[in-house]
Formats: sequence, structure tokens, C-alpha cells
Amino acid sequence: MNQNKIVITGGGTGGHVFPALAIAEEMRARHWLVQYVGTAHGMESKLVPDANFPFFTVKTGAIKNQSILKIIFSLSDLVLGILWGIRFLFREKPNVVLGVGGYVSVPICIAAFLLRVPLFLQEQNSSVGIANRFLGRLASKVFLGFPDAAAYFSLNKCINTGNPLRSIFYQPQFFSYRADNQFLLILGGSQGSKVINEAVVTFLPTLLARFPEAQVFHQTGKKDFESLKATVGNQYGSRYRYEPFTSDIAALYAKASLVIGRSGALTVSELIQAGCPAIFVPYPRKGQNDQMTNAYLVAQQGAAKVVEQGEDFSARLAKTTLEIFEPSVLEGMAKGYGPLRFGNALSTIADEIQAQVDGTV
Repeated sequence: MNQNKIVITGGGTGGHVFPALAIAEEMRARHWLVQYVGTAHGMESKLVPDANFPFFTVKTGAIKNQSILKIIFSLSDLVLGILWGIRFLFREKPNVVLGVGGYVSVPICIAAFLLRVPLFLQEQNSSVGIANRFLGRLASKVFLGFPDAAAYFSLNKCINTGNPLRSIFYQPQFFSYRADNQFLLILGGSQGSKVINEAVVTFLPTLLARFPEAQVFHQTGKKDFESLKATVGNQYGSRYRYEPFTSDIAALYAKASLVIGRSGALTVSELIQAGCPAIFVPYPRKGQNDQMTNAYLVAQQGAAKVVEQGEDFSARLAKTTLEIFEPSVLEGMAKGYGPLRFGNALSTIADEIQAQVDGTV
């Protein structure tokens, strides 16, 4: 019997690549052959080969927020990318194609539609980017990380799955939220956040004095690590640990009673699964500000507070942190995650893909 094959395409940023890799791992565990198409310069170019998946590159370009000349070149690359994608899919004959967003997904997904290869999309954010808005018209099904994204697609195509995360996040014995742990986790994304780092340093003495049992772990990002080290040193001992980056984020979520960080789709989805209250500081973007939308979606459920950057940011972040870093407050906030959980996204997505191949949908 021939082995089922899936082509996954998309990338550029970790927000696209990490969900794609989680799905890829799940499909490989189900004995599917997984192939990945991305760009030569996105994060996928390193992460996908490191995960031992066959990796192919296609040349294409962004159109949004580009000059007229750049758009012309990008459209030319898109046409060439579609032609390459048609040849690639015709040769490889996958059972399905899955797009995870980013402009790199466009040529392969269009090629899949033209060749009548079943096309699925996975949308991470509650605010949908231009690539997936267009591709949603071509796809058979769209797997949604957040239900609000359904506003951008035909409702009959949408399946609320939550965002696919690493399998450890679906092990119920791993997470047992404790509001009284008094463990503050500070994140600024993989690159860190200068504005968050500077704010934390200003109110850290007050926090540690008011909560004598509190401990803090701070992911600073590589850029700010040395300057923060020079400023803080070891004056707080074991109560305040800081590192440029941590790969064991799941273990930290399992200990945390409160998280301060950005509100990218994966961070928000991991916190939903871990059940840990948060203070979100959305990364400010012009136009489609997906982090802002993600943050307020959770805040509406009472599971998070939002502190936007701007005037008096440090003071506002300090005030919010000190107000809610109480077990009774955090316990109530954690209950707000309930309506945002959709079970095991990996199993749901893989089951839907398998059903397409088996002809049961």
C-alpha cells in the first residue's frame, strides 16, 4: 500500500513554522510522508531540516506594504512560483496540501487548487493576514487557532481547533495550575523586548519586597541580556533568574502563576492550554495588528490584562502586576480560559486530514 503524503507550506516567522512542525510531527507519527516547502531565508530553512523533514524552497515575494517596483517583481516571482509548484506537486503527487500562512504559502496552495489536490489551511491568529484571506477561498477546510478568525472565511469551511502545539501541551498531568506559586514568568518573544525589560527592572524591587515568597524568571532576549546583567547583576540572588533564551518553556509555564509577555498567537495558545493568567503587552504594528487582537480576545474572557505600550508604560505595567499578583485574583482569572480551549488541536487536524484521504468527509 502506498504511503500517504502531505506537503506543508508556509513560514517566514516562528509563528507560522512552529505550528507547522507540530502538525508535521503528528502526521509523521501517523506514518505519513511529510514534505515541507518554504523559502531559503525564513526560519523554516533551519528548523525544518533540523527536524529531519524533506525541505524544498520556492522563490516568491511579499506584496503588502511594498513599493510598486517591489510588487511587480513579487508578482513575477509568484507566477514562477506557481509554475514551480505545479511541477513539484505533479511529480510528488501528495494526498493533501496544508498551508500555514505567510506569503511563501501562496504559490504552492494555488498550484494545489489548480491540480485539484485537497487544500487545507491553518490560521494561527484571530486577525487574518492577506495570504490566508485569499487562500481561504480556495481551501476545503480552514483550521482556526481562535474562533474570531471565522469572520474572514466561509463558515462552512471553518473548524475551531485551537492552535497546534507540541504534544507536551496536551498531557493533562503536566499542567496543574497553582495561583499560590508566586512565580512570575517574563517573556518578550524569542528576541526579547527592550521596553518590557526596562519596565521590569524598575518595579522588580517593589515586587520582591511586597511578595517575599515570589520568584521571577525573565527571558531577556540576546540583545538586552548583557546590559541587564550589568544593571542587575546578582543582587536578588535565586529569587530573580534571567537568561537570554530558554528552550524549556513548557516547564516554566507549569510553574508560573502569572506571565508577562507579548501576545503572538503561539504564546497566547500555549497560555490557554497551560491555564496561566497573563499580562499581555502587544507588539505595536500598523495595519493588521494581530497581537492586539489576540490579547484583547483573552482579556474579554477575564484571563488576561492588556497593557499597551506608550506614555507611562513602566508605571502602568507595574501597577497592573502588583494589583493582580495575588493568589485570589489569579485563581479567578485562570477560570476565564475555559471557553477558549478546544481540546487537542493536533489530533483534530490530523483526523480531519485523514478523513479527507479516507473519503469519509
